Amino acid sequence: RIANRKPQTATATSTKAPPSTMAPNISESSPDAGSNVISRIYLIRHGDRFDYANPSWLDSARDNGALITDPPLSALGHRQAMETADHLWKMTKNNDQEENNTSNDHDNEHHVDQILVSPYLRVIQTACPTSNILGIPLSIENGLAEAHATPGSVLPSPKERFVYFPQINPTHASLLNVQPTPGYICPKTGHPCEAFAGKYCQRMEQFASCLEQTYFGKNIVLFSHAASVALVAAFLKCSLRSLKFAPCGIYHLQRINDGPWALVQNGESNEEYVKENSSTTYPWGFSEKHFDEDSGGHYFGSSDGIDLDYFVQKKSKM
Repeated sequence: RIANRKPQTATATSTKAPPSTMAPNISESSPDAGSNVISRIYLIRHGDRFDYANPSWLDSARDNGALITDPPLSALGHRQAMETADHLWKMTKNNDQEENNTSNDHDNEHHVDQILVSPYLRVIQTACPTSNILGIPLSIENGLAEAHATPGSVLPSPKERFVYFPQINPTHASLLNVQPTPGYICPKTGHPCEAFAGKYCQRMEQFASCLEQTYFGKNIVLFSHAASVALVAAFLKCSLRSLKFAPCGIYHLQRINDGPWALVQNGESNEEYVKENSSTTYPWGFSEKHFDEDSGGHYFGSSDGIDLDYFVQKKSKM
């Protein structure tokens, strides 16, 4: 068996190839998994947002000194989180049975090594049912933070979150810490933040590398945001053009040994396991406007050559 890689801690920093919108499918990755080391990633978006379902919350939040970019889940979002946790348990149980060539002998077992969660409230709330079902604590990971992430002490710390969410492991040290982009201010909060979308995509590229090395041969669950489809593109070396992320959607990726990552399940829909969706929190994806700097003169990424095909370009240089 190939030895696990050593953990890596990192800090986010700072001629077009023909676009490929096709991500490699699991059926295309070869060898029989019998004697190979398999790495699996389950990337899940948060559920329905309270602020989108209840627009008046924003004014109330401002009046009460709340961070308006850190809303909770709606009642629907909590139901979606429960349904997703149950579905994920079945998915991971099936993987465990396949690896051990069993049928019903491990009905109550699963194979997940760690759950990493964005530091934002709606994501923590989405992940709690999964933590409860799998019996695995939540590790707050800054590398999974939202677009326009505000570094520093603006968000509650893991220890402060633990008071209300005992599922959290307050001792986890993030693999990657977000840095503010000089001169860039969050348009919603006025706090210094990371520039979107260019610097965010670069963070996802760096974070993908951290995950590959730290969790080689492991099965990990990641809870994040819609924009983390960029993390999927970073693993698959594919275009962002065809990727969307549904609320509580699940992207399942798999890698055999040091081979390429393959897409097992697409997270653009949740219809298989979620009974209800709203029109306010919907499947989201990147578009040209998220990178184009022609309007307004502000940094979005195009001046650094970052666009919808950024990760395809990276593949062409390998």
